[in-house]
Amino acid sequence: MKKLTTSLVICMLMLGAAACSANTETEEPPQQQELTAEQKDEISHMTAPIDSVIRCMLENNMAYDPEDPAFFWTSLSYFVGAYGQNHTLAELTDSTITLPKKAVQEHAIALFADYDDLLPLPEELSDRVTYDESTDSYTFSLGDIGLSTTELSDERMENGVLTLQANLLSTMDGSTIGKWQITMTENTYADGITDPIYLYSISSVTPLEITKTISAVYNGLSDGHTAEMTLPDGSVAAFQFSGDDILEQLDACQTGDAVTFTYTQTGADGAMVITAVQ
Repeated sequence: MKKLTTSLVICMLMLGAAACSANTETEEPPQQQELTAEQKDEISHMTAPIDSVIRCMLENNMAYDPEDPAFFWTSLSYFVGAYGQNHTLAELTDSTITLPKKAVQEHAIALFADYDDLLPLPEELSDRVTYDESTDSYTFSLGDIGLSTTELSDERMENGVLTLQANLLSTMDGSTIGKWQITMTENTYADGITDPIYLYSISSVTPLEITKTISAVYNGLSDGHTAEMTLPDGSVAAFQFSGDDILEQLDACQTGDAVTFTYTQTGADGAMVITAVQ
């Protein structure tokens, strides 16, 4: 009996050791890869689509959502309007740029890693982009990047996923307008494109810190460090602040006054904090 009990204990210990070994094998830490000079050069080319998508998100108060036709085509219009002239098939006028469908698809692939096909074009964006069935081409309004520039930093590759930070900077004073975390994967369509420009595809864009200057209607103070504002879209939002100077400026306002102010927000759902009142 003792021999049988001893054998059972040994078997249980061996099974437990095997289970621990299996768990250790499945929980491998992320494998960070050293980026080559060629990869760094390829990543630098992604500044154009990244700049386009973060400006689209910032200026239109949109989240990164490739399945939303409005976001899909708005960000694509930013991209093509500002950078589409780099494509060899681009046809330019003083105010427009026209690309064949396949070239538009190439731009969409850079913006959206989950790209499958062009989404239906929303009618409300007809002032930005139109489709000509006879030539199977799209015409976009020309745009520019304004008084800002995008810089990429902290690039790292882990298990085939590239993560980096994008900083949108003012060219007027060098101040930071916003920071985003970007993830990208290799462009799976690149092998089927002649002389591809963009060898990666964006898979996610997460706001880290945003600075905005807006005009809103002042609704008063809800406490000693929070002001309520009616935004241009009609929604009401609470903005925090600190410092006697901002309190004095807000106290001087009457309910219903239009107020222009600058605020920062950390993360997509972080508190909005007033940093200056104009």
